[in-house]
Parts: sequence; structure tokens; C-alpha cells
Amino acid sequence: MTDILTPSTLAYLKTTLSNLASIYRYRLRYKWQRLRRALLYARGRLSQDDAQDLLLDCCTPAGWHPLLILSVEDTLEEALEEYEDHPALRSIISQACMHVAQKWEDNSDTLYHAKKWALEFAEQYAKQDGIPLTLRWPNED
Repeated sequence: MTDILTPSTLAYLKTTLSNLASIYRYRLRYKWQRLRRALLYARGRLSQDDAQDLLLDCCTPAGWHPLLILSVEDTLEEALEEYEDHPALRSIISQACMHVAQKWEDNSDTLYHAKKWALEFAEQYAKQDGIPLTLRWPNED
């Protein structure tokens, strides 16, 4: 009768147990991160990254499958291609994106138009607040 615990069997068991431990550590870390975000949400202290992670966690259970997302970061990046940076620009872009998100009806499936619309509102808000937006490449006409 051969010994059941051969070196190859022991190596296989060790690898299997190591893999199981790794899976449980991953699951435990994922659950802890979700619990941490829930507590931060309950306290009203979510960071931008935590809020984005929370939104992504909720997409599938909520049945959301967004194809287009108007984000402040993307719109700000596009604004910086047109305007010089200004300390209030992020706030203005954020306000403009919020306005567009509340009013936008997507008939063309084009995020480009939403960003451009948000930039138009940003220009209006900057003008109302007396904040100069300097074109990066002024028209020479």
C-alpha cells in the first residue's frame, strides 16, 4: 500500500490551501472596503474616489448600464485645451456639468455636445461671477 501523502500530493494541497486563503483574503478586503464606503457615506464624508466606487458598486444592482458619463474631470480637461487655467475653473465646470446633467436629453448619443454645452454654461457662470477666462488660442479674426 502506497503512502497517500506523497511530496507531489503535499505540494498540491499546499498550493490549493494557498489559493483558497488568497481568495478569502481578497473577498474579506473587498467586503471591508464596501463597509468602509458605506460608513463614509452614512457620515457624509465620501471622497471623490469613494463616491465613484460606490456609484460603480450600485450600477449593476440598480440596472444601470451607462454608456456615456459627463464627468467634471473630462470636461475640465477639455476646458483647459481652450482656456488658461484659473483657480475657479474647476468649480465653474462642476456647476456647469451639474446643470447640463439635469437638463440633458440624449438624442444623438454624443458626449461631445454635452461637454460643449457645459463649457457654454461655464462661460456664462464665469462672466456672471466676474471671473476672466482667457482663451488659450485666441481667434485671429
